[in-house]
Amino acid sequence: MRRSFSFFLLLASIFFLLLSSCISTPAPSTPVGPTITYNPFATLSPTPFGPQQAASPLPLVFTPTPEIIFPTPTPTLTAGARTRYNMQAMLDFAAHSLGVDEYITYINSTGVPLEMLVLAVEPNRYEEVFTLETLFAPSVSRYDLNGSRLEVRLDPPLAPGESLELYIHFNLSLPPADHFHLFGYKNGQMNLVDWYPFIVPYRDGWVMHEPGKVGEHLVYEAADFNVTITPTNAAAGVTVAAPGVRVENNFRLEAARTLSVSVSDRFLSSSKMAGGIPVTSYFFAGEETQGQRVLDEAALALETYQRLFGPYPYPALNIVETDFYDGMEYDGLFFLGRDFYLQDDGTKLNYLIVLAVHETAHQWWFGRVGSDQALEPWLDEALATYSEHLFYEQNYPGVAEAWWAFRVDNFSPQGFVDATIYDTDDFQTYANAVYLRGAQFLRDLRARVGDEAFFAFLKDYAAQMSGKIATREAFFRLLEAHTQADLSDLRQEYFQVNR
Repeated sequence: MRRSFSFFLLLASIFFLLLSSCISTPAPSTPVGPTITYNPFATLSPTPFGPQQAASPLPLVFTPTPEIIFPTPTPTLTAGARTRYNMQAMLDFAAHSLGVDEYITYINSTGVPLEMLVLAVEPNRYEEVFTLETLFAPSVSRYDLNGSRLEVRLDPPLAPGESLELYIHFNLSLPPADHFHLFGYKNGQMNLVDWYPFIVPYRDGWVMHEPGKVGEHLVYEAADFNVTITPTNAAAGVTVAAPGVRVENNFRLEAARTLSVSVSDRFLSSSKMAGGIPVTSYFFAGEETQGQRVLDEAALALETYQRLFGPYPYPALNIVETDFYDGMEYDGLFFLGRDFYLQDDGTKLNYLIVLAVHETAHQWWFGRVGSDQALEPWLDEALATYSEHLFYEQNYPGVAEAWWAFRVDNFSPQGFVDATIYDTDDFQTYANAVYLRGAQFLRDLRARVGDEAFFAFLKDYAAQMSGKIATREAFFRLLEAHTQADLSDLRQEYFQVNR
């Protein structure tokens, strides 16, 4: 059952009167975030992974402000059980800061009453970056921000099938970015990744992990986004690179894990169509040739993966050059480090092209099909790595065999494919197991079941798990529907039996 906005306003008025007459409102604590601990293992690596920060939570308690008018839901967004994020952001380009009004529509599809919601607030891992000014919904009795975990207590609980409208106003003062962290600003570019509070998945409890020394730790439900970003205090020529359907500075994206943005007054760009999808490469002066090569190969990869895996899940694809040591995927957009542009040798088999192809594959194996990136990272990284080989096999067969030596065999990988991000502090050990042994597993699996069953399975897996959070159990359950082959020895060789 959906609680209407007029009902919200009535409840808000009653709540305000009761609050005013019965209790005094204490002043909120001053938001202070913990200091970043930089990843000591972060180096320019031959296998893509995202930067991490480890942080100690600090308790912050706020009181609700009950004077909010909720907007009418955007009619173009698909109705259903997906969470909806409606955000209006005023971006001060010169000051590297934002003021954001965020309206979240959450529908309880868990099957159980919820006494609280849990939101991830990744910017609060940085010192003096995130300020929570207001949080309100008629049923919110209390909320607590401890480090990156925001707990919103509900009274009465949110019943199964009911929806809740949550309003948050927050400010961001972006930190300077370094070579190992995307979030922040550097050299005339602002990168907004995991920049807003979002509701984490509920699976017999709220799924929220702490960072490890390697890999990514966040888990996302598929959601719908309607985001307006208005740059201010900026010279002419500022470009907002963001995914989704764009009308001026408004971006709409459906069934996505997250919405990430890059803003710069230095961007050059080139675009083309691929498989009916507009693809745009954003790059800097001096890297025009590399920016075009990235565009061409990512567009070719998109067309290839559409044939192999099924429809591309978003209305556009954006590739953004940035001063970062690696590549990193988001829905409808991915980042590539400038070092790879500078080191490009013009061949088909180098890290600029390999990473562009890898991150394009993540649009299916991260975006369309979600997973627990902390506990089961192989479900996206192994598939994205093997997808590189499929790209070369389909388009540059003379290079496909060389890819194995360049990308996998030269590292003599060992370890179990289903390693978590917490099993090691060393990135190469992690990558050898999850990425490279993962690619070897998929190669051997394909040889065992045959091409017809293997590719039918990949397309079915992408379709069946679209918009969901996949698990190893789901992977093998769907695989077994396509083959009668005995896979026990492969599972024993590549996976930890007791997991």
